[in-house]
Amino acid sequence: MKLRPLGATGLNVAPIGLGAAQLGSSEYEHSGKIVFRALDLGVNYFDTARGYWDSEIKLGKALKGERENVIVSSKTTGKTKSEAAQHIDESLERLQTDYIDNYHLHALSDLDDVDVRLGGPLEALIEAKEAGKIRHIGITGHTFPSVLVAALNRFDFETLLVPLNIVEREPLAELIPLAIKKNVGITIMKPVATGLLPAPLALKWLMNQQIAVAVPGATTVSEMEQNVGIGNLADFTLSADEDAEVAKWALNLATDRCRICMECLPCPSDIGIPGTLGTDVMYNHYRSMGPAKFAVFPWELSRVEGEWQEREATIAKIDDHAACDSCMQCESRCPYNLPIVSMLRSMSPNMKDMLDIWSKESSKV
Repeated sequence: MKLRPLGATGLNVAPIGLGAAQLGSSEYEHSGKIVFRALDLGVNYFDTARGYWDSEIKLGKALKGERENVIVSSKTTGKTKSEAAQHIDESLERLQTDYIDNYHLHALSDLDDVDVRLGGPLEALIEAKEAGKIRHIGITGHTFPSVLVAALNRFDFETLLVPLNIVEREPLAELIPLAIKKNVGITIMKPVATGLLPAPLALKWLMNQQIAVAVPGATTVSEMEQNVGIGNLADFTLSADEDAEVAKWALNLATDRCRICMECLPCPSDIGIPGTLGTDVMYNHYRSMGPAKFAVFPWELSRVEGEWQEREATIAKIDDHAACDSCMQCESRCPYNLPIVSMLRSMSPNMKDMLDIWSKESSKV
């Protein structure tokens, strides 16, 4: 893959990287093979976070011996200086490294959050950079791009990570032009809209945007190979048929894709709507794999056990028709006019099937 400069960091990145959140779902023998194959294919950018279950641990183990050949990104959701500093040290230990290339203030949610995170937590990152623990400071956000615009206008961040895909194009209006003007390294999450978009088309479209690297996840070696195959193309120009397909996907998913803007909250029933509709990694596994492959996937048992009760509680809340039908506050707030309640209810049978599959598989152990 032809390398691209990552803003003013001095780093050069392959345009297709690996998002490591999904590595936390499978046993190391399986997840390690994905990382090893990524290295073989020329991937040199790996994006993880303390909050991605044990992905830092697995990534650190798989990248041992390759540290100087790769660029590692991690993140903190810490709200205080001490908490962010602790997260950095924990990430260093889990990744088995003495420095992290890009370290981000993760998931800035609104302007009040910007005020908080650009206080003590940013101070912790600045001090960690001065100490050589991290090399570049960045930000990430899932909500309205204006939040990251405000952050970029207050501090000279070196990198950013933001959702961008065929459906979620909001960053193209103001955020990405500002980042280009400031020579900030642009990295992209959710390039295939958590599996809703066909990866080859979505990644090819994205390669035409002014970004440095996209970090799609991969649950199998073949997915990793497919993603890198797009990055290896000599020409990213979309054909007329591909342009038409892009337009079709954008239209079809316009009112069927949660942008995680958080405007639907708070939910009186305490359903984590954005996380359920927009970033539910396990559910995305089920949807992408189908029940048969989901059943034989080499799950990390601690990952399954860790979310079992929470998923049961989510199902119960979604199935409480009396509460949702008499409320509908989320839909009245949604700026994208999503049919949130029906979207959640469509997930409930599949979630129950997930639990049933895990129950049957755990009984065999």
